[in-house]
Amino acid sequence: MNLRFRAFGRVKAALLSLGVAALGLAGCRHDVVVVPAYPDYFPVVVGTYRTYAVVDSSWKNRVLTVADYQLRERVTEQFADAAGQPAYRLVRSRRATATDAWVDDSVLVAQPLPRALLLTANNLRTVELIYPPVAGKGWNKNAFGASPDTIINLSRYYTSAVGAAYTTAPAGGQAAKIYPAAVVTYDIFSANDNDGLRRQSGYQQVYAQGVGRVLRRRYSYYYFYTNPDGSETNTKDKGIIQMGASRRETLVETGSF
Repeated sequence: MNLRFRAFGRVKAALLSLGVAALGLAGCRHDVVVVPAYPDYFPVVVGTYRTYAVVDSSWKNRVLTVADYQLRERVTEQFADAAGQPAYRLVRSRRATATDAWVDDSVLVAQPLPRALLLTANNLRTVELIYPPVAGKGWNKNAFGASPDTIINLSRYYTSAVGAAYTTAPAGGQAAKIYPAAVVTYDIFSANDNDGLRRQSGYQQVYAQGVGRVLRRRYSYYYFYTNPDGSETNTKDKGIIQMGASRRETLVETGSF
């Protein structure tokens, strides 16, 4: 068995810890495993881009501050990773308004596998999607991390709306848009981050078939403040956020460069 097959075997083992079979290439090199074709919810083609309208909101002592800008992800290159598998370089750029020049600020690496979509950002590789998408199915997005809980910890799930239509709200001067088939994922947080009473955190992503990610929303709110005597006052029932932050990224344009 050559080096390429042994290296990919490590990728397969990591995905199997999610209950997901990657490619069945760990056996004899003459074995042939036919992987069914699944709907593509994250197409990656060199020379294409996606532009997102971003709304950043932050709260400090009940005071809300909002910043609007745009992010763009360009697929600039295809290359082979250490296991000889195809990977794609995504260059992320930012600008304040639609008339400003783009400024590159980070690089991502996407690896679309037959049974999973891997994404590397800030030297952290995560499992963004698994195939086939199944309603309520969970997996560990950090399966490639060094933490010993990667085998049993399920941190990301599909919602029940697998393959259903999804409508994004108006954003960045663009009208609401309907996507005929999409999947929605959400992350699970610990009670220290999301107890439903004092703290509330969430992370949601929506992927449209044949398009890619069309929405990403993350937030973390604190609904309490500490009084001079050390006691706490909860303000969630009044809808008052004491401290927190949220970000919404909505797809507004796709194209080629």
